[in-house]
Amino acid sequence: MTEREDFAPLIFFEYEHRPGSYCLLLSDAHMVEADGIFTECGQSGHGYGWTGVARSAVRSRAPDLEGRFGYDPEAGTFVAYGEDPEALRRLGSLLRDAFHDPGLLRDLIRTGDPSWFD
Repeated sequence: MTEREDFAPLIFFEYEHRPGSYCLLLSDAHMVEADGIFTECGQSGHGYGWTGVARSAVRSRAPDLEGRFGYDPEAGTFVAYGEDPEALRRLGSLLRDAFHDPGLLRDLIRTGDPSWFD
């Protein structure tokens, strides 16, 4: 199962090698599109920066998602993972909306804990 269109440019999929484990992924090929907004807000738009956005979105817009998945970012990739596909889909919707709405993305960056973006 792979969902590309629902959360574009993020991709949601089930790991082939671990049935029942899911991933929400944003690659650096797309992160660059939002670099200017991160720079404007004093942050970097790499995988760790998108983890900060995700944590800010969960805290402010979906606190019931807290603790329902984990994060495993790299410099060039944002990854959220877990065994709760519905929670990851909801996060995918939040991040998709932020990616396509510069005002929302600015708000999530500015209101997030700065330590979440490192």
